[in-house]
Amino acid sequence: MGWRSMRCLRVGLDKIQEELIGHWDNIRDGERFVLGKQVCTAHVQVCPVGERKLCFMVLRKTKKKEESPTLPKDMIFEILSRITSGDIGRCRLVSKDWNLITYDSSFIQAHSERTKTIDGFFIGSLEWGKPVNKFVSINEPDPKSKLSLDFIPGPVSIIAATKQGLLLCVDNYSCRNHKYYVCKPSTKQWKKIPNPRTRYHTVRCAMVVLKSNPLHYKIIRFSTHSLRTIMTYKSMTYSFLFCEIFDSKAWAWKKLKDVVMLPKDEWLGFHDPVVSVSGSLYWLTNNNMVFVFHVDSNKCTTFDLPFPLCKKKYFDPMKLVEYQGRVGMLCKKGCDIQVWMMENHEVWSKKQTVSIEPAKLSASCYPVAFQSSDIMLMGDDTNMIHYDFRSGNSKMSNVWIRTRPMGIFPFHSDFELVDLKRIGVIRKNM
Repeated sequence: MGWRSMRCLRVGLDKIQEELIGHWDNIRDGERFVLGKQVCTAHVQVCPVGERKLCFMVLRKTKKKEESPTLPKDMIFEILSRITSGDIGRCRLVSKDWNLITYDSSFIQAHSERTKTIDGFFIGSLEWGKPVNKFVSINEPDPKSKLSLDFIPGPVSIIAATKQGLLLCVDNYSCRNHKYYVCKPSTKQWKKIPNPRTRYHTVRCAMVVLKSNPLHYKIIRFSTHSLRTIMTYKSMTYSFLFCEIFDSKAWAWKKLKDVVMLPKDEWLGFHDPVVSVSGSLYWLTNNNMVFVFHVDSNKCTTFDLPFPLCKKKYFDPMKLVEYQGRVGMLCKKGCDIQVWMMENHEVWSKKQTVSIEPAKLSASCYPVAFQSSDIMLMGDDTNMIHYDFRSGNSKMSNVWIRTRPMGIFPFHSDFELVDLKRIGVIRKNM
């Protein structure tokens, strides 16, 4: 569309504003444009001037009842279910309707089948004193859903996971220094990374992917001194943590100068994976506070939860989860599970209450995470259960666990090879 010159003529005609904008080329009659905040329809008029014909476009403001029509939901479903996972994240920001569609279980299943991706959870536990990692797939009985970590040397434990199919694992059976591995289970790629300061005891780890192509990721590790765990500052006693960050571009760890201070007797919850939302990492503490690490600024903050979430032992258990792209909370009390969501500026609201009675689940079952907006992963002593709380149906997974899980990590991945290190060719065993 070429622009030669412009002249505007505004006239009132039956309260409909017309703007005459001259000399546009290749304009189709009836085409719609956005002019400022108004949706306008183009009506093309061709006027002969000498040996040339000039196109004039009259933009008429479209009435509210004639505004651009929205696509049917089934058409949006078909389009979105065929795009890549990275584009899905951007499409969720378009509207609330699109966001809700992409978190529905039927959409997740269709998207996995059409884009050759896999969704599920890695369950970490101990069997006979050794770490065991089993994968619970949402895509059962897809043969590609049988993932394992057998391709990594030695038994390893998962300590962090990302939404792009990468895991951070550690070998717990070295004599002195642990070995840290970054891997992609769907392609059986792994890479040993340099060790952090192993004289500090690891408290929690998290991993975030900043860019997919080329791959760029960071690992955040919080640790504490084996002998000294508290410090005094301005007559107040605090627990403190060291923070180290591994950058895949630099291929090295960097320790932050400032230590992380928490109120005395406050620590990050055990066995609960981090919740990563909008560039920040969230953990639930032992006293029902939320600890946040902001990846872009390397700063930490904490905030209190509202009543009754702040009341210790009021719910049993409480799980910090991701819910429809936001930070959520699963709170069990009796046979009911309350679903809470954090709105803007740390404001929480209760979205719904889910009962486990329709599925006749045991009262000892506990919520783990959301598979989708309508299916919840539940756990008991030895099994994982897919609970569709809209229909009241439940389905036992095909994974049997000998002991209660030590860690449950949501997992989403494609089957494309990646370069786990910033330089060098792709290798499966390095």
